[in-house]
Amino acid sequence: MLKPTKNQNNQPVYWHCDCGKTNVKGRQKITVIAMRHGESEHNIAGVVNGNPKKIFHLTPKGKQQALRLAGKLKNKKMVAIIASEMLRTQETAAPLAKIKDIRIQVDKRINDIYAGRLEGIPIGEFRKLTNNIKKSVKGSETNADVGKRLKSFFEELMDCYAGQTVAIVSSEIILHALWQVSQGLPCDEDFGEHLYNGIAYKFVMRSPICCPSCGDRCAI
Repeated sequence: MLKPTKNQNNQPVYWHCDCGKTNVKGRQKITVIAMRHGESEHNIAGVVNGNPKKIFHLTPKGKQQALRLAGKLKNKKMVAIIASEMLRTQETAAPLAKIKDIRIQVDKRINDIYAGRLEGIPIGEFRKLTNNIKKSVKGSETNADVGKRLKSFFEELMDCYAGQTVAIVSSEIILHALWQVSQGLPCDEDFGEHLYNGIAYKFVMRSPICCPSCGDRCAI
């Protein structure tokens, strides 16, 4: 469960749809500082890891990436830092949380993709077997599965932090999917640029994504 901030002084945003039936007044935008975790032991091993009970720490290089990232973001305004259950994301978030004096919130909905009985196999083999995460093999999640849990996360995020900026620390796959969900797009790993370890990427999430009357995407 995310913890809402008390700072709700942002200017309202007005949404409309060309169908003329939707006109929403409210803080319907969140700025996301999306942080891919620093280089981790599972990156070096080249294996898939979606089970948070399988522990992989940051490498020495990954720890340095996390420190550099915290330094670059120290003057950025943010009200929350949210990481997955994967220890590598929390280790990446820790230097920034210390500088900003913000407690890290841990949310399992932004965990890396669950691999089922494919846990631990080479990531290239995992993508090949699952057709780049389009089908489930031996209990693994699909893009659609990830999209469902991220939609729930997105909706709660909007309830808690509308009009503000949050940092989210997760994996490349999840950050790709989160951006796609926030834009009203299907989750698809065949689309999206490579996100590098220990780098922050900024994007805006807006809600409602689609008009409840006609289903088309809303405009701002």
